[in-house]
Amino acid sequence: MGLSTVYGIVKQSGGSIWVYSEPGLGTTFKIYLPRVDESIEEVREKATGEKLSRGGETILLVEDEESVRRLSVQILKRQGYKVLEASCGNDALVLSKEHKEPIHIMLTDVVMPRMSGPELASQLRPTHPTMKVLYMSGYTDNTIVNHGVLEEGINYIQKPFTVDSLTKRVREVLDKDSIPAV
Repeated sequence: MGLSTVYGIVKQSGGSIWVYSEPGLGTTFKIYLPRVDESIEEVREKATGEKLSRGGETILLVEDEESVRRLSVQILKRQGYKVLEASCGNDALVLSKEHKEPIHIMLTDVVMPRMSGPELASQLRPTHPTMKVLYMSGYTDNTIVNHGVLEEGINYIQKPFTVDSLTKRVREVLDKDSIPAV
């Protein structure tokens, strides 16, 4: 998972990776990133100038990596969302049964131990038919679609994500009219 996360970060940044390996001699990774001509102050101004998307809906967040889960919960709560958090599919199933109010969106990792995000979504669909789903993964979207883990056109956000990209993507999915197939 570590190399796929690095690959995702580099690709999101418009860069590329070159790898060379020889048995017994080791491996060399060269990472090429595009040059930024703006000063750090200009980049900061752009980043802080945009208003983050806010909401009041309930989000079921399912992520097996604790640090990613905690950060995501913090980001979403700051934007006004009510967040139910689970570390695995089974915990999410229990939480969803205990929670008597609507769950507007589930933000779930695609690949998790014991139960994948798509499997979890299909199990929740009968009891939460209006719940929207936003999948996330450290693998690139092409990798996930090409290996049949997700269908093309499914709501998806690549990890690692920024505060801005997460809040915008959650808001976009919530504001969509249709409920996607699982």
